[in-house]
Amino acid sequence: MLAVVAQGPAEFRSMLQLVPHLVTQRNARLWLCARGVDESRLDSVALEVNGVDVPVPRRGWRRLANESMPLYYQFIDKPTLTPERAYTATVRAAGDEQAQARFTTLPEQLGDETKPLRVLLSSCYFTGNKMSRLAATLLSHLERNDLRPHFRIWAGDQAYLDAPWYEFMVKTHSVAELERSHCAAYRRTWFDEQGLGAVLPNGANVFCTDDHDLWNNAPDPNAVARDTRKRVTREAWLDLGRQLGSAFQGDTGVAQRFSVPPLDFLVLDARVHRTENCGSLFSPAQRAAVRDWAGQRNGLGVLVIGQPVFHSQTLKRGLNADYHLADYAADYSELMAQLGRASRSTVVLSGDVHFSRVASAAFPEKRVTEVISSPLSMVAGGHAMALLDGWLPAPAKMSLPTTHAFNRASMQTDPALQSTAEGAMLLEFYRRGQRAFCTVTHWRLKDLDRAQPYFRQEYFVGTIA
Repeated sequence: MLAVVAQGPAEFRSMLQLVPHLVTQRNARLWLCARGVDESRLDSVALEVNGVDVPVPRRGWRRLANESMPLYYQFIDKPTLTPERAYTATVRAAGDEQAQARFTTLPEQLGDETKPLRVLLSSCYFTGNKMSRLAATLLSHLERNDLRPHFRIWAGDQAYLDAPWYEFMVKTHSVAELERSHCAAYRRTWFDEQGLGAVLPNGANVFCTDDHDLWNNAPDPNAVARDTRKRVTREAWLDLGRQLGSAFQGDTGVAQRFSVPPLDFLVLDARVHRTENCGSLFSPAQRAAVRDWAGQRNGLGVLVIGQPVFHSQTLKRGLNADYHLADYAADYSELMAQLGRASRSTVVLSGDVHFSRVASAAFPEKRVTEVISSPLSMVAGGHAMALLDGWLPAPAKMSLPTTHAFNRASMQTDPALQSTAEGAMLLEFYRRGQRAFCTVTHWRLKDLDRAQPYFRQEYFVGTIA
């Protein structure tokens, strides 16, 4: 049984958190967390949305099964909402107000440029960097300028379980020590003031994990993280990382699909089902979801994935660096075939690589546009690594067979955006008649005191007949 510390009303108040996850036109999924409290006190937790009571099922609570961060959580769906309406969710314990969250439901249809769908895209967030505290400042800046996003996409590496890197390069750890370290990383990110504790409750959130939500190059061993070279600690680390990811970020291994017609979103996590030795990227259910999504003839597909698709193989350097999607030859070839054979255009939203870029592949009848936003807050030592790797354009040809359907495309990278600085992208989708556009605005954290963003450009992303 979980160890429990008695809590008074004030302590219990500080131990509750409410975070909106995926919000659609008529439904909101809310993450409710109670940490460090006795299980018997969960019966006093009550939830309401805009003053209307929402049942908190007694049997819905799940316990995070480790001693380093005792908490209970559950995901609660609130249906029958109204499109394009602002909501406030309030959670109470023993009748006292404890925590609030707010969100706005999605519009029924994509509007023109006077009413765009706004999406904030970011990835790679390390709380050990003092710049991480500016994430809340960025959200406040957007709100003051009437640019509040409809939702935020966290495209991977929300928590760095393998950082600081020197801690894991120099030392080995017991399973209990790994548990304490990884729980501390999530606690800093989700609950502490210097993390995302003030950001996550303030709007809808869509999560997709990547390597550092486990470790660099997971699930394969990594030369820097010594604990991953032994199977027993590697498997324990993998299991704990997946538990924490599922508890905080939701079951990202299940493909999420939602729409703001004609935009058709698919969130495809390419990490949690990944197997060693470049075996496979996706589960059978994920592959089926991709086929169904890519097979739709109308509209505009929007794919959210943790690593870029416009990226070459690593030449099998996985022991020292993270394998790319292209190293998983079969699954990558099939994913790119789905994009290449699709009758409609696609926008790919990604992160991971510690630089920001916009590139496109033009086909005779459609286009595939990839937008990368990385990093939001650089990992310790990341600036030195950026000097070695740095910004890269999309490759002229993918790591695919010569006869592959995607090789009919003409590749182009916008040279105007070559940023490796901490920041995030505001994407504004809108339509003009039967044509869809996306204006990409790149906000660097170090520029938030200025009136203008670092980069802003409109892109034609496809016909939506």
